[in-house]
Amino acid sequence: MPGELSSVGAANALDGALGRVTQTARTVYLALLTAAPTDATTMATMTEYGATGYARLACAMTAPSGDPSSTNNSAALTFGPFTAGTGGVITHCALVSAATGTVGDFISHWALTTSRTPAVNDSVSFAIAALVLTLD
Repeated sequence: MPGELSSVGAANALDGALGRVTQTARTVYLALLTAAPTDATTMATMTEYGATGYARLACAMTAPSGDPSSTNNSAALTFGPFTAGTGGVITHCALVSAATGTVGDFISHWALTTSRTPAVNDSVSFAIAALVLTLD
């Protein structure tokens, strides 16, 4: 599913490409969301899924390649199983720069092809290469 850079993600890409700043390698995390984000969404304003047993997952991305340049998740990701409370309807996911909390960068986001309302003991999975980001 194609994703979209946030305003912060786009600014980081331009700063790095133009040599204004040096981008340091960092771990990024996938978060599940229960409301549609905008390009201006931040980690403090995103509406994150809240079931017991949920936690953001480290998300490795492939090296960008091709024209237009594209990257995707390099490993399958599985959230859950959720042990209590469904936490709401999952409609989107986002790539963020922190494992927990509201401080950091909201980098990019995706709309799920199909919304999910997990029950207790359910999991939510993303296959290898399911999360695609392209920049032309």
